[in-house]
Amino acid sequence: MIDFYDTININTPKWDSQIMIEKQKLPEVIFREYDIRGKVGSDLRLDQIYDLGRAIAYFFKQKKPDLQSIAVGMDGRIHSHEIKKQLVDAFLDSGINVRFVGLCHSPALYFAMHNTPVQAGVMITASHNPKEYNGLKLCLDKESVWGVDIKELYRDYKEDKKVACDTKGSYIEELIMPTYIDWLVEHFKDLKGMTLPAVIDCGNGAGGTVIPQLIEKMQWPNVSVLFGEVDGTYPNHEANPVDIKNMQDVKHVLQSTDAQVGIGLDGDADRMTPMTKKGILVPGDLLLGLFAQQIVKNHSGLSVAFDVKGSIALIEYLKQIGAQPIMSPTGHSIVKNTMKKHNALLAGELSCHFFFKDRYFGYDDGVYAILRLFELLKDTGKSLDQLLEVYQTMHTSREYRIAVDEHKKELIVQTVKDIFAQKEDADLLTIDGVRATMPYGWGLLRASNTQPVLSIRFESTTAEGLQKVKDDFVNALAPFFDNDYLKATFG
Repeated sequence: MIDFYDTININTPKWDSQIMIEKQKLPEVIFREYDIRGKVGSDLRLDQIYDLGRAIAYFFKQKKPDLQSIAVGMDGRIHSHEIKKQLVDAFLDSGINVRFVGLCHSPALYFAMHNTPVQAGVMITASHNPKEYNGLKLCLDKESVWGVDIKELYRDYKEDKKVACDTKGSYIEELIMPTYIDWLVEHFKDLKGMTLPAVIDCGNGAGGTVIPQLIEKMQWPNVSVLFGEVDGTYPNHEANPVDIKNMQDVKHVLQSTDAQVGIGLDGDADRMTPMTKKGILVPGDLLLGLFAQQIVKNHSGLSVAFDVKGSIALIEYLKQIGAQPIMSPTGHSIVKNTMKKHNALLAGELSCHFFFKDRYFGYDDGVYAILRLFELLKDTGKSLDQLLEVYQTMHTSREYRIAVDEHKKELIVQTVKDIFAQKEDADLLTIDGVRATMPYGWGLLRASNTQPVLSIRFESTTAEGLQKVKDDFVNALAPFFDNDYLKATFG
């Protein structure tokens, strides 16, 4: 394992005949819909992080002139320490005080926004992306910075905007994890001493900063941990639990021990994905409905927001239990915004981001969601397999992700949208890509906000209907991809 606190020098300025190569600006493509994220050394160059930090400080001060303090947290990626150093220097040189909350998961940084005297926050993480990536998630006044604000920040950075100040900011380190863990223990007293056999895979990600300590404090004798050591090289598997290949170790434990439920955390632990005893990887939309079932008991007419990938089975179940379904574009910041707009107490994504405003602060926290799942299992006395029986049986594809050139994503989506607009029996939803619903099923095509890929999903009540939807999308994508490739991809 790489010593996390060693400084990693990546892509430092090179010298040729004693002439330093001029530093290039960071490319616009890494300023994404709801965060800044790219491959370190090529797209995200460390020699530009200080300038980026100065632009972030300028952006924050433009939005909130009386801003004085920023919280900074970082995950365990090997470049996070160097990025943190450059950002802190930039903020201090901008006259802003910095509170470093330590090595932590993203929800702990959000927790600090609600529980410490800061006005903004920066989390250094690339979430579930492979080890070569890193990035920044930004918060201002407890709200995520995303969309047009990210674009505005890029313009500030490109134009070398800086805060003019005569006095440097101050720096303190105050680790947030002990306070965060104590808060969880206090608010889930009913789970203390829980005997449910379970396994949690931290994937060598930032979940390792909380799960082992939480298990100890909650006195859970039958909850085991896989890969709890924080290691930014991710030596065992990628920390992306929605991909079944990354949950094989959890599946093995479920098959070979008395563990009744398995859980995987992503790299920055703002997502959790459960696996049932039977080895079923539970999609986020279906787990969201189970969470809603508990909350609606105390909140009639509960509004539940979810992303456009959500199943018809979820929509029908929410209506059945008296909850109001609200569909949102995909993206954790966007879903949070939709949640706030509709005063929803619960929201989620297929990718297993869950947002609880009921008894919590309303941001996505994989660790908190684990506790709500344990609570659900304890209160109902049912297994996760049994709880899922409330849903109508659907024929649903996995989420396909097709790699494409970053600059061609939107063109492909628009072309497919135009093709389906000419289809007489198709009802289109275009809040995020195109979700085309036909009498025999629906399909979704959207451009990923975090990677150069297209995200595609299909669903129907019958196997025949599912195949018809797939065929529709194969035909619509034919101008850009080989038909045999598409058919092989979709199965």
